[in-house]
Amino acid sequence: MRIRPWILLAGALLVPVIPARGAQALVIVEGAALGAPSRHGLAAFESAARARHWKITHAASVEQAHGDRIVQLTRLIATPEALVVKKLELNGKRGLLISGAGERGLMYALLEAAASVDASDASTDLFDAIREVQEQPAIRDRVLSVYTMNRAQWESRFYDEAYWRRYFDLLAADRFNRFLIVFGYENGGFLAPPYPYFFDTPGFPGVHMVGLTKAQQRRNLAALNRLITIAHQRGIDVTLGIWDHIYRAGVQAGGADWVDEFAGRPIPNSVTGVSGETLGAYTKAALRELLVRVPAVDGLQFRVHEESGLRPDEMVDFWHDVFTDLHTAKPAIKVELRGKNTPDAVISTALDLGFDLRIETKYWMEQMGLPFHPVHVNPPNQHDRRHGYADFLRYPQRYQMTWRLWNGGTTRVLLWGDPDYVRRYDASTALYDSPNWDVQEPLATKMEAQRPDMPAFALMPANYRYTDYEFERYWHFFQLWGRLGYNPETPADVWQRDFRRRFGAAAPDVESALHAASGVLPRIVASVYPYSSFPTTRGWAERQALGASLANYSANEGSDVELFENFREAADRIRSGSTTARVMPEDTSRWFDATADTVLGSVRAAEAAIGKRRGKEFDSTITDLRILAQLARFHARRSLAAVHYNLYMRDHHKAELLAALDGETAAVAAWRELVLAAGDRYAFNLAFGACAQNLCGHWRDELATLEQNLAKLEEQARSTPDEATRAPAWAPRTSGDLTPPTVEQQRLGEAAIGQPLRIVARATDESGVRALQLRYRHVTQYEDYATLEMQPTGQPDEYAATIPAEFVVPEWDVMYFIEAEDRAGNGTHWPDFRHEAPYVFVHLRR
Repeated sequence: MRIRPWILLAGALLVPVIPARGAQALVIVEGAALGAPSRHGLAAFESAARARHWKITHAASVEQAHGDRIVQLTRLIATPEALVVKKLELNGKRGLLISGAGERGLMYALLEAAASVDASDASTDLFDAIREVQEQPAIRDRVLSVYTMNRAQWESRFYDEAYWRRYFDLLAADRFNRFLIVFGYENGGFLAPPYPYFFDTPGFPGVHMVGLTKAQQRRNLAALNRLITIAHQRGIDVTLGIWDHIYRAGVQAGGADWVDEFAGRPIPNSVTGVSGETLGAYTKAALRELLVRVPAVDGLQFRVHEESGLRPDEMVDFWHDVFTDLHTAKPAIKVELRGKNTPDAVISTALDLGFDLRIETKYWMEQMGLPFHPVHVNPPNQHDRRHGYADFLRYPQRYQMTWRLWNGGTTRVLLWGDPDYVRRYDASTALYDSPNWDVQEPLATKMEAQRPDMPAFALMPANYRYTDYEFERYWHFFQLWGRLGYNPETPADVWQRDFRRRFGAAAPDVESALHAASGVLPRIVASVYPYSSFPTTRGWAERQALGASLANYSANEGSDVELFENFREAADRIRSGSTTARVMPEDTSRWFDATADTVLGSVRAAEAAIGKRRGKEFDSTITDLRILAQLARFHARRSLAAVHYNLYMRDHHKAELLAALDGETAAVAAWRELVLAAGDRYAFNLAFGACAQNLCGHWRDELATLEQNLAKLEEQARSTPDEATRAPAWAPRTSGDLTPPTVEQQRLGEAAIGQPLRIVARATDESGVRALQLRYRHVTQYEDYATLEMQPTGQPDEYAATIPAEFVVPEWDVMYFIEAEDRAGNGTHWPDFRHEAPYVFVHLRR
């Protein structure tokens, strides 16, 4: 990363220094008084130095430092959160400059120096262990969000100060700078709204939480304030997400069937006493009380739409009154609105009042798709503000976005870590000048929609656990998101030193296997996912087969309908002999197979390297890798079976039915291997959502259903008469020209308003280019793409098309991509989604 020039230390002479031998006295020059975050970083650094038997003293200035080594702390950097660690000579001694912008920057610098020392060999000199760095943040807000979906699960950690110290230690070391606690969200009325959980609101004595005592209420308020203090001591801001304002059942129940048992009587842990008549007045008074009782809160996030309990006819007036009152109480507080179905009038009210406003939207529905905005969202929600950036990106720009990756619907249990994914996700936040993202913690939906009397459960049996707290096994997830969010060019050694410490000689193979395996779930979501399962409270690619039967699976659409061809479309293409530029199911199958091979190959190498030094963390990691590899194998087999099944349903050729049966048989065999890999290492009731929505149970439960439906498919094949003339079943091409055209194009980065955009590309292919199409639209997902045939320009292999001037309007930026087909039946989409975003954004000069 290129760093702006900074004046680091006036008069400091940066010269090579010969290491001193036997030096044991380290003097730290603090300079200006340090705040709590810097103190946190300094404590970590001093602890690392003392572990190397260094005696630490402090001095007011470099001139007064009389030890063998000197560390000077400064905060002379202008760029927010930036840091420098530099070796130099100070007062004739070997020195170290640790500098940062503000409290966070200095804390990050100190924690980085401490981590370098901790990771080094004990024989390494203290200063030699510390690497020189200059860094500044790429992502402005790096947010980790957590849910409070079940009282027992939430309170199992809420009151544990040691838990939060450990949690925020991790987040600070990984450079997250904001923590979002979401209250409410499809949980049967718990924290809907959250205020009575913490305090009574003056003037509303009838509002209370069912079953909550005054002592518990006081404890909750104290715990919340303490949590915020612990976060602030580590440089982490805290936002409270108020997602439910009144409980009116429906979707707010989260699919929990037990809620019906309480018809006509209060639901345990729900809030009573708020009515439509008192809703506005109560909310205003409760928010004012919240700001008094929790004065250190940094921001508030609101869910605006009907799933918050509000009726559509209430929204605009409700929010006008609430925002007006909130602005009077605390005008400087940061306000974030969930984008889904938020009316423009509500946004305008917040902006007109002068709030520091953000709009947070779902990046890829409520699942973890690929690391770019979908080329085309699924049509049922194309024309509403439910998924993606919708129509939010208008100009003139009035607000920034926060891009929320709803990974909590996908990566709930298994380990995840893919540095390339995070880097590409970071890059995508440049859209609309909004470098802010929010990711959800692993285990995010644990115990959602479970009965109120169900105790919190352990993810793993005791004999397999290897961490004090469950979140700690996901250290690489936090590490990649935080460190690469701060600096996408963070060197791999930052995490490789942890892999070496944990896995010894097997570290490179474990790392490569995990990085490869972490591509499986996003690819499932993008290419073979049933759109009806897009909600976090409905679908789970990690644990569900995404179709109880092959017939069900064969109807899946995927979630980027422009980039990936679905199974039905594939059958129609095969029957017509046409060509597509979309990623075909046979391509997807090959990718899943190749990824499974890669992961399992690295697993075998890791097991050979670790030898007899296996430990619980190694075994647990290998288990997850095997599960992910078999998931990939399952979808590799089932993807092709689904194409065969759709071909059979169109023409009823038995050969296609038999091919579908063969594919499904192989897919179920892969699921059996998955169940064997999982063994008994996880709880057999992984309760991560409503059981009625198949969000409980275990992979072995899914296997029983798959085997039952496989038996039905076998019976269908047996009972289907043979054909007099039996044509062979379709098979993907394996010979001839299998390579699509190569497309090259000089991207347009920006353009003038009201001027035509001429797009010129080069395309080559050994079989000859048959067609080249320019696809374009404004940067609003409400639009479909227009198409222009690109025509030869007269230059070798060069084609061009022009987007008309009248399309290039001030309100929207423009985006485009190119589709190419050759004469051998191969197609391609440019840019290549495997390496970059599959479109080009053209920012208009305004």
